Amino acid sequence: MSSFSALNGAYTSLNAQRIALEAVGQNISNVNTPGYTRQRVNLEAITGGTQPTMTGTARGLGVRVTSVERLGDLFAETKLRTQTSSASRLGAVAAGWRLVETSVKEPSEKGLAAGLDTFFTSWQDVANRPDDTAAKAVLLGNANSLVAAVADSYRAAESQWVATRDQASAIADDVNTTAVAVADLNARIRDAQVSGVPANELIDQRGVLLTDLASLVGGEVRARADGTIDVMVGGNALVRGDQTYAVAVHGTSALEGLAGASSMPDDGWGAHAGPPRLVWAASGDTAGATGGRLSGLVDTLATDGPFAGMAASYDALVTTIAAEVNALHSSLPGHDGVTRDFFSFAPGLNPALGLRVAVTDIAHLTTGVPGEVEGSIATAISKLSGARDLWGGAVVDLGVSTRAAVRRAEAAEHTRGIAEGQLLSHTAVDLDEESVNLVMYQRAYEAAARVLTTVDEMLDTLINRTGVVGR
Repeated sequence: MSSFSALNGAYTSLNAQRIALEAVGQNISNVNTPGYTRQRVNLEAITGGTQPTMTGTARGLGVRVTSVERLGDLFAETKLRTQTSSASRLGAVAAGWRLVETSVKEPSEKGLAAGLDTFFTSWQDVANRPDDTAAKAVLLGNANSLVAAVADSYRAAESQWVATRDQASAIADDVNTTAVAVADLNARIRDAQVSGVPANELIDQRGVLLTDLASLVGGEVRARADGTIDVMVGGNALVRGDQTYAVAVHGTSALEGLAGASSMPDDGWGAHAGPPRLVWAASGDTAGATGGRLSGLVDTLATDGPFAGMAASYDALVTTIAAEVNALHSSLPGHDGVTRDFFSFAPGLNPALGLRVAVTDIAHLTTGVPGEVEGSIATAISKLSGARDLWGGAVVDLGVSTRAAVRRAEAAEHTRGIAEGQLLSHTAVDLDEESVNLVMYQRAYEAAARVLTTVDEMLDTLINRTGVVGR
């Protein structure tokens, strides 16, 4: 009886070591698989309990596999998702500021600062040569170039805002698609665990998607007893078990639609009006997300974001320069006896796009007192500094804000990298460790096979050779 027990023990060992070898092979195969968490086989001795043996002593009956454990770290995974959410949001904000800073082109010969200097220098040239028609023609040309440059700069900020708005809507679609995939994996993991089938690989796939969701929209992950998880965004469920709740980006699709947005209550806008905002698609209620790339993009689209802020700076610039120049230019009549503004604004357009040079004929320029101090007005205009100071301050503020946003993003990314390293140190496959395990389980398998062969030989002697001595 004990020999057959030993035979069974050797057989269970062969089976257990084989499963352990398969787990090692799975680890080695997925050493470069993103999101894979190493696995370990847990073994347990099978005791003989109270069953008597021929010697009267209870003996072990072999070994069995109790589980194939996924060596994850819930705390480290949660920390990584939190840091990923923050880093993605701050990275999106920093990218918006960098994009605006690049489009400003300051300092450079093509920047607005150079255009302003050229425009005011042209007035000084006219003051020095008030009878020179060529200098006056150059002045009007430089004025029109400045107007066009401001309009182009505004349109650049506007196109950047629109592109970011489109990107936010696209990412909202990605969030919904990823949420559906998480819900599907929830159902498959739940069914696998009910059936007693290991779901480690499915859990790994879901973990990758949860990290993607953290990068896209942030959120909090809550585990359930049945193996499923809920993903909460702003206190409401994006994923609950195998159900999902879609999000959307509501608000204006044009930069001009932000006008007056700060004076309206949050619920005073329709789906296509007001500042862009993340909402629950079914109800239109604000989602309240505070992390992820989508939140960062929505922040950059706000009235105090980089794009709208830069557009407001262009409006303020042209309003100031028009007010300053017109105040002097219209203070005296021109050679034709008519008092007129140098700049005007086209109706129905915002200032940066509506600015026009009202003087189209050099004969209508007011440069000074006719017959007396011909260049006095031109000299005064050339010395105006309000617009230049305003623009210089806007460029400095832009640089400071961009640098601050970039530093915050870099710090957050550094922290995220540390969190990722801590998780990988626990969950990633170590080829050296797996090589040792491979040899260990291989030797154990070979030893169990040797025991099986030995017991088989013993049983063969007992069964086939007992009683044949002397025949």
